[in-house]
Amino acid sequence: MKVNHPQIPTFLFALGIIFLMFSCEKTEELLPQQDTAVLQEGAQVNAAFDEADFFTLSAMQSNGLGLRTNMNIQSDFCADTKVDFFPNNKAIVINFGAGCKSPKGITRKGKIMIYYSALSFDSGSEITIAFDGYEVNGLKIEGRRKIIQKGFNAEGKYFMFQTVIVAGKVTWPDGTYATIEGEHDKKLFLPTDSNGIKLEVTGGSGGITRLGIPFMSLIEEKLVFIQSCTDKGNWVPSSGKLELTVNTDSKFLIDYGNGECDKIASVTHNGKTVSVKFD
Repeated sequence: MKVNHPQIPTFLFALGIIFLMFSCEKTEELLPQQDTAVLQEGAQVNAAFDEADFFTLSAMQSNGLGLRTNMNIQSDFCADTKVDFFPNNKAIVINFGAGCKSPKGITRKGKIMIYYSALSFDSGSEITIAFDGYEVNGLKIEGRRKIIQKGFNAEGKYFMFQTVIVAGKVTWPDGTYATIEGEHDKKLFLPTDSNGIKLEVTGGSGGITRLGIPFMSLIEEKLVFIQSCTDKGNWVPSSGKLELTVNTDSKFLIDYGNGECDKIASVTHNGKTVSVKFD
């Protein structure tokens, strides 16, 4: 069957956000070219896995068996994307075919394979995502992605969940590849004011870049995302701190500020701090 552009609940957009390493402007004064490449590749690698969450949750919602809410955002399926449900096996297959360009201009091909324990946010329910010949703009995606529901905190009014990447691998058209594994805990707060929903993320990830450089990122202070910013296309955390370690000994502390809805952060390296605007 074809997907008729189902909408994903807005509060589910957060499941696709682990942490973001962005390409940035005017980093030459702080970052060697090799380290800048790590930031750029990190954005591509993470985005490739993150968007699989969007498609997964959109597909699960589109069968009408739950995950409904009045808060939603538009998905980015191609018009002829097929979503096949196998309820007896608790599985869903999203098939982009031999290649299609989405409304946002992204070309995808292959399949996303989804296996779920339940179509709910009950504590302990799990979703596992795998890939079969899946590519995004020429990048081949491999590995497993797991979303583990941790329940709802009624007093704090937030959902709790964990996301895990295992054996993640992204291969570029020239045959070079990067690997990534990571684990993050998240709190997704229901909207209480004009800023809409709020997401708090902790945890870390690491791997090897396509240049063969090991990297590790660790969230030092929870990263906070708010809907009033992301609705404007600003996916830079509004606050929080992230430590990026490149090649085991080169450390960068990225400080996203104290709640401003901008794309500016301060980056500290070898005792020197500069203001950086992220794309």
